[in-house]
Amino acid sequence: MNYNITLLPQGITLSVPRGSKLLSVLADAGVRHHAPCGGSGKCGKCRVLVNDREVLACGITVDRDMTVTLPREDRVRVLDRGAEQETALDPLAPGFLAAFDIGTTTVVCFLLDGTTGAELGRASMPNPQAIYGSDVISRIRAATDGALEGQSRLIRGAMTELLRQVCGEAEVSPTAVGVVSVVGNPAMQQLFLGIPTDNLAAVPFSPVLTRAEVLPCGNILPCCPAARVLVVPDISGYVGADTLGCVLATGLHEGEEMTLLVDIGTNGEMVLGNRDRMIACSTAAGPALEGANIRCGMRAAAGAIDHVWLEDSQVRFSVIGGGAARGICGSGLIDAAAVFLDLGMLNRRGRIQSTGLRDGERFLALTEDVFLTQEDIRQLQLAKGAIQAGIRLMTKALGLKLGDIDRVLLAGAFGTYLDPASACRIGLLPPELAGRITAVGNAAGGGAKMLARNQALLPLCQELRDRIEFLELAKLEDFPKTFARAMGFEPQDKEGAE
Repeated sequence: MNYNITLLPQGITLSVPRGSKLLSVLADAGVRHHAPCGGSGKCGKCRVLVNDREVLACGITVDRDMTVTLPREDRVRVLDRGAEQETALDPLAPGFLAAFDIGTTTVVCFLLDGTTGAELGRASMPNPQAIYGSDVISRIRAATDGALEGQSRLIRGAMTELLRQVCGEAEVSPTAVGVVSVVGNPAMQQLFLGIPTDNLAAVPFSPVLTRAEVLPCGNILPCCPAARVLVVPDISGYVGADTLGCVLATGLHEGEEMTLLVDIGTNGEMVLGNRDRMIACSTAAGPALEGANIRCGMRAAAGAIDHVWLEDSQVRFSVIGGGAARGICGSGLIDAAAVFLDLGMLNRRGRIQSTGLRDGERFLALTEDVFLTQEDIRQLQLAKGAIQAGIRLMTKALGLKLGDIDRVLLAGAFGTYLDPASACRIGLLPPELAGRITAVGNAAGGGAKMLARNQALLPLCQELRDRIEFLELAKLEDFPKTFARAMGFEPQDKEGAE
């Protein structure tokens, strides 16, 4: 038996079998809806109105005709500018050039002139796969449970929409695009190409895309049927083509300076080295730094507290877009923790010192409606501990001390809006690195543009992939101890990984 589901404000009516999960119905219909926990019922953030009653989409089973009203989609702050190196113009094929950075949170598209290399336009949107969860692990699990085709369809649809948008603004037909370069983490790449993600769901997490390839575009993005897709190889199961894009864009592989490149998202991908030797690792930072798994957490959209500071002994904050605060995003979370540490309201172990309770749990208030709980602080400690431990263990693996690192490059949106002082104050980055930190923006997107312009960079990516050593942190004997120490807020001894 089927029931009619009317989606508002889209005005779409679907005929849906009895017993279907509403969140799955939305996903199958290609509706963009935020479900950070992937439908497990833990985050409480997939709220919709069903027949004018607020419910969680993941908790509703279709058992009658329904009118489902979706909330207004937040306009997420997207970073589409970043570092890139000059490169010769020698594209693989004639025509216009398209470059994509498929992030777990956002998707960015660039259109380039194939005869001059000039950028003609750019567009971005939240990754619509977020309905399957805000983090990579949730989407991998969803794909292995049967949602591979749905996720592939969503990301290809988003890329097509963005490409049509930039081409329309430049008065160019998508059929005139000759080259499409794509970077993303291993899961995003495999979902885009429709490759099962089982390899990323179990040990040894081996990458599938280990060789640079060129594929016909017609069956992947039919809007540019004559184009060729550049497939960049992955370094490991959790360090992917986006990291190689960052390496290209920053010139890390060519310089003498000992450089630490950090791209912080739901995973923390890092590369340490210079032209002589490079080592990479991935840390399971989790989605806390992007606002998920935090009680009042949200993406970097209008209404999110993005920065917190002390002024005249008072806690002050800024809100994206102005107006009243609706929640707090990752950069605000880092700042808030630093401020509460300075005020003595958090101790070195991360325990909230306030005696007030909210829903039976200690909390730290920023406004009446936006606050941090003890569990929020624990999620932050897990994330920042993983990243700091990775940095310390990579440094040790190269036989270096933290003082030997000449510069730290923070890639991605989170790294750009992050206050380095707050990051060092809470130990997200080792405090020894203070003063050497620079944001490089969307370096992965910069690398994607370089690849589109110069076909010689695709084999270079293969060479870099084969050169960069991958450090499996979980297999290191001193990882548990280093991670445990890095979770605390107390200052660590110099070179505290030992």
